[in-house]
Order: sequence, then structure tokens, then C-alpha cells
Amino acid sequence: MSPKRRALGYVRALPGIGMGDVVPLSSDMARFAEREGFTLAEVFIEKEPARTTALEAMTRYCQRHIIRNVMVPTTEHLNMLPVLADIARELLKEAIGGQVWIVTSAKEELPCPPTP
Repeated sequence: MSPKRRALGYVRALPGIGMGDVVPLSSDMARFAEREGFTLAEVFIEKEPARTTALEAMTRYCQRHIIRNVMVPTTEHLNMLPVLADIARELLKEAIGGQVWIVTSAKEELPCPPTP
């Protein structure tokens, strides 16, 4: 049996998400990583929504340690605006030479609209 590939996680402070929410989000990412054949080695936490300090540190860590996979709870953790989240995801993929995995899509989080 080959060893599992390492992945990192990234969580950004979002409206309604406090530090107490980081543990469940990290657990979700760890379970997702396990299902996909990875070990979640570490989670980088962006504590200020308008900053990218943790994202930059994680990117450098990936480059230095040849980690090619990053787990993110939702695209909103990359950017609140969907178009910018897509751009951020592509830039991160390029910077690490790998894949950015979205654990839960925003569509999965929304309840079904009521039928008339």
C-alpha cells in the first residue's frame, strides 16, 4: 500500500464563521481528503477577511514542501465574489502546480426553493 499524498487546508474568516467553526470545517476537509486518498497535513487559517497572509504562507509552504493539493471548505473561502473566487482558485492551482479541491459547493449549502 502506497503512502497517502499530503494536502493542506485553507479557511478564511467569513461573516458568520467564528474560530469555533474552524474545527468542524477542518474535520470536514480531513474526511474529504481521506475519501480522495490524501492526508490533511495542516490547515492555514485566514483570521482577517480582507487579508491574504495565510494564503500566501500556505502557497509558499506548498512550493517548498512539494505539496500539490489544497482543500478549501467552499469557494467563498477564496473570495466572496464567485468570479474572483474562480480566478483565485486558478491562480492557486498554478502557483502550487496542482489542484484546489472544494469540499462543499455553495449550491449544496442552499436549501431547495419552495415550489409554487
